[in-house]
Amino acid sequence: MKYPLLFSYRDLIAGNGFVAGVEMRGRVVLAQEDDGAWMYGVQPGGIAGGNAQREVAYRRFKESYLSVLFDIAAEAKTFKQFEKAVREFFGEINEPNARDWQAALAEVRRRPTSLAGLPSLKAESQPPRLRVVLLAGHKTKPTANEFDVIAEAA
Repeated sequence: MKYPLLFSYRDLIAGNGFVAGVEMRGRVVLAQEDDGAWMYGVQPGGIAGGNAQREVAYRRFKESYLSVLFDIAAEAKTFKQFEKAVREFFGEINEPNARDWQAALAEVRRRPTSLAGLPSLKAESQPPRLRVVLLAGHKTKPTANEFDVIAEAA
């Protein structure tokens, strides 16, 4: 069984002489397979994570996502280079996974199902989105902190 999921992550990423705020809303396919739960990126498409336990699979997916951002930050000499590379990463759509996501969304709408512990959101309410900001010189406040969100698209 495959499920269409939406994710929303907000992270602070330290680079070479800068700190960036990265807010990303994306799409991922959750596949229940014989060896557990696997999450395959749709947008961005180059990441995946899995485990026998679904909750751990969520964490592994986030680790895969963060490792890409950390690698980009390590290679970028400036914030502009970092921002450009993050936009390229976000723009990578895995077309086979996108087709699976759309098919899973159609199935969920045809036969409503839900995953325990996940809220359900209309897919149109959270389109893919990226925001990358340079935080040096900005007055940040604790209100900028936010928990990650993973929800089942409906």
